[in-house]
Parts: sequence; C-alpha cells; structure tokens
Amino acid sequence: MRIILSVDDSVSTLTLVRETLREEYKVFVVTSGEEAIAFLKKQKPDLILLDFYMIGLDGLETLEKMNEIEGFDIPVVMLTSISTKPLEETCRQLGAVAFLPKPFDPDILRKTIADVFEG
Repeated sequence: MRIILSVDDSVSTLTLVRETLREEYKVFVVTSGEEAIAFLKKQKPDLILLDFYMIGLDGLETLEKMNEIEGFDIPVVMLTSISTKPLEETCRQLGAVAFLPKPFDPDILRKTIADVFEG
C-alpha cells in the first residue's frame, strides 16, 4: 500500500484527507512543516500533500527544507486556498507536481493523486 504524508495546520483538512484516502492509501498526517521534516528523516512516503499557508514554516519554506534532505525525490501536491502563477512557478521549481484549491473536492484529490502515480 502506498504511503501519503499530509501536512496541514488544519485538523479538519487532515481529517478529510485521511477519510478520503484511507481505503486506497496509508495516510500519515502532521500539523506543521517542522513535523513533516522530522517525519521525512524517519520514513519516505510515496507522495506528500502540502498546505501552503501554515503557521511556522509555510509550504514554500517546508518544500525548500525538504529539498535539502539528501536524495529527496518525492512528488509534492500543494493544497492552497490562494494560488497565483508566480507562486505556482516557484513551487514547481522546487518540485511541486500539482496544485489543488482548498477546500478540495475529494474526487479531484483522488484523481490528482492517481495521475501523479501513473505519470
């Protein structure tokens, strides 16, 4: 079973992600960028769902720190309530492979993840 790490400071978003994906994937959740970095030093998920706007390290800072981990090559899907082309371009340069608006549609989340794994 593939492993997904969901990083978001919203417990309700993490709960929705877990409920949406639990049939198909093993989902781990953390509530901060700092926790995500600590998780990645112990375990390698197959995909990361990363909120952009978080307290502490935001999504961009978290993505930058993830890229500092030796051998980091995990696809990252950004979840964000506000998205701009410059923001998306910066995230893509750091390895983000897709963007989903928040609140997200569970079916679109499933499809996006499936597309990343197929692609």
